Amino acid sequence: MKSSINRKLILNILLFVVMIGIIVFVIRDSLGEIFTELGKTSLPVLLGVTAFGLISQIIEGYTIKTIAGEFQPKFTILDGFFASAYSTFYRVVTFGTGSIFSEVIYYHKKGLKYSEGTGTSALRMITYKIALMVWALVFLMVKSDAIQAHISNGIFLVFAGIGVTLLIISTLLILSLNINAQVFFVIICNRFLKRQKLRDGVDRLNAQIYSLRGAIKTFIRDRRAVLRVICSNMGKLVIWYLLPYFILVQDYPEIDFFLTVALISFTVILGGILPAPGGIGGFEFVYVLLFRNVVGRVDAVSSLLLYRYATYLLPFLIGMIYVLFNKQKQINHEIKEAKKEADN
Repeated sequence: MKSSINRKLILNILLFVVMIGIIVFVIRDSLGEIFTELGKTSLPVLLGVTAFGLISQIIEGYTIKTIAGEFQPKFTILDGFFASAYSTFYRVVTFGTGSIFSEVIYYHKKGLKYSEGTGTSALRMITYKIALMVWALVFLMVKSDAIQAHISNGIFLVFAGIGVTLLIISTLLILSLNINAQVFFVIICNRFLKRQKLRDGVDRLNAQIYSLRGAIKTFIRDRRAVLRVICSNMGKLVIWYLLPYFILVQDYPEIDFFLTVALISFTVILGGILPAPGGIGGFEFVYVLLFRNVVGRVDAVSSLLLYRYATYLLPFLIGMIYVLFNKQKQINHEIKEAKKEADN
């Protein structure tokens, strides 16, 4: 028993050290530009951007609580707040590969079954994408000329982005709610996919769809909860969409409010379907492409970095503090257990 505790303690300390190393690497290399921009930002703007980021995190906490609360009534808004930050932290330190897995693990720690956690994660993504489409359609009606002026065939591309998003959501819902469609999907994949690695991927997706089916059926019974989740996602996007205007209006008081809000809405939709030259992310490429015609490239990049701080870096930092605090608590507990064993 004593050797088991010692091994567990040593392993956790090693994991803690490795995690610190990865955090230092990520902050220095991947997030360094954002920190540099924060250092050049005036205090009122920095406080305002931070407030926007925290408000969006609280709304996200409410969204997650509304979904997860259908399976675990004790799940709170604070739990949802940290769930979002926790998954963002692991998305950063695992370079995008561990986000969903870590989120499901977090839900399991809060009393949800793994299938319910998978379903909660998927429902969170589906309702978020529905909100994206709704706002994109609204701003196409209000500012379609803006996207057409800045990108050739811009309206077509936005509709393409909405179409791709709708296809993803529809496919997930059809496969999740119709057992015959799921069986047909598996049969087709097994017939045409011969490589074992691809078949394993289909098996994993099939298991996730199975988990999603139960979660969706439980969730959609409460129509008020569905409406609240969609509305809260739209509310979070309102906060995100106000950010560029808040940042840019400091130096460009004459800037068009609806133009900036429409452009960031189009950026989010287009970021997933347009190619990204030079190895930068699709979102970053589209953001600079659209906003450089409004405020110039330098200020477009500066506002992008502040936007990324509020929507990406801030949740990462909250998640980092949460993870490190809990890991330290775990190590301290195991040190006490080791001392008790030694005294006995």
